[in-house]
Amino acid sequence: MILAIDIGGTFFRYKFGDVFEIKKTKNIDIIDEILKLIKTFKPERLGISFAGQVFDGKILSSPNIKVKEIDLKKLIKIPFILENDLNCAAVAESRYYNCDFLVALYSGTGLGAGIVENGKLLRGYMNLAGEIGHIPYKETPFVCGCGKNDCLEFFASSKVEKVGTFEDYKEALSKAVGTVAALFNPQIIVLGGGYYLHHRFEIDQKYIPNFDKLKIKVTKLKDASLSGAEILVKEEL
Repeated sequence: MILAIDIGGTFFRYKFGDVFEIKKTKNIDIIDEILKLIKTFKPERLGISFAGQVFDGKILSSPNIKVKEIDLKKLIKIPFILENDLNCAAVAESRYYNCDFLVALYSGTGLGAGIVENGKLLRGYMNLAGEIGHIPYKETPFVCGCGKNDCLEFFASSKVEKVGTFEDYKEALSKAVGTVAALFNPQIIVLGGGYYLHHRFEIDQKYIPNFDKLKIKVTKLKDASLSGAEILVKEEL
């Protein structure tokens, strides 16, 4: 059986068969928790979705999770996949909509995008494609987890409550949608993330390129990143 884990900036979720649990990420040591779950359930395969930078089985960094660089291949002895959470979400959304050209743009603790191009994840050179939240936008008095003070996600995620208004949030997220539309020319852009879903609004079309057949939808999946981690294990391991 497959153990699927989703490690977000706010919540840590896992699923094994019919067992599902959610915890606050800040209350646990995520590495200890992963190893404990493996010991408890003894899964055959493992899929991990992580809200940060990952590459070749290594957690490199995260702007919203306190974690040091670590090579999970040295700790996990069963076949596993470690993937960025938005990449996992994009896979799940792509399969749900049966769409080979799709971007999942999620606004929660931070802002990120996962890109499916011709049915495959667009990962980039170091698996960093889609980090749209760290595009320079407007300077703030705060420092992002990436080390800069002008990231788009200050205004297009829950962080806007420290630096701006709801109108600022709507403008920033609408511009983010327009940016991914122009860069990747998807057939569907799926909006999700806890903060957006709690404050849903219509994207301002003046920021969106006039591309034929572009559809902007709101996710219908409850735990897309978790589902995507499980799908990737089934498809790639």
